[in-house]
Amino acid sequence: MTKMILKLLLFILITLILTGLLAAFQQNINLDFDKIVLPQLAPCIGFLIIALLFKDLRVSIGLEINKSIILKSVLALVVPFILISVSYFIGKLNSIEIQLTKDLIPLFSFTLIGILIGAFGEEIGWRSFLQPNLEKNNSALLASIIVGLIWGLWHIGHYKNGGVFMIGFLLFTVSASVILALILRDTKYNIMISVLFHTSINIGFFLFFKYSLTDSKLMLINGIVWLIPAIGVILMSGKHLIKI
Repeated sequence: MTKMILKLLLFILITLILTGLLAAFQQNINLDFDKIVLPQLAPCIGFLIIALLFKDLRVSIGLEINKSIILKSVLALVVPFILISVSYFIGKLNSIEIQLTKDLIPLFSFTLIGILIGAFGEEIGWRSFLQPNLEKNNSALLASIIVGLIWGLWHIGHYKNGGVFMIGFLLFTVSASVILALILRDTKYNIMISVLFHTSINIGFFLFFKYSLTDSKLMLINGIVWLIPAIGVILMSGKHLIKI
């Protein structure tokens, strides 16, 4: 188990280094971050490197498509969008300066493509590699909480927004990770489901939070909004998330 932990820590370290390198590269070539965020590819590349180094950490990427996968994919698209829209309206009720994105044309062009690529790059590392390997020695609940924390802390660009913002953001990433863990049950960690879930989050942020994404109060509200259904998932899922 100790060896497994060290290998997974190496994955995280490699991913962090790659994130910095890709961010620097994107800035050097003046590639617009609104089109695609190259650091989002770091978890995927980190997974490939670790898979080459350690055979026991190699995992198969779930790509099966059936009726259950399709239904869960629809759920993965709908749930994040609903929760982010709820956060938006609660923010409006609390007099936060927040407005819907006016220019939707980029969303249906390069921006949407970039969101999909970025979601795929992250989810290969987070939910297709890290989650199943953590579940070898831990419950799905604990594994999803760990992944959610790493996922949130990995967004080092948000640190500058302050402590309150990061508390809200970590509440969001951990809660989202728990909710997604339940949706992914019995799907062999299907990449289509996790990518659509992640894509729905990013589209929701683009539509509802684009002009207020650094607002600490709004992010705290968003974190609490996501926390409520996450707690519901834990209470209702019983042995499905708690058993090892």
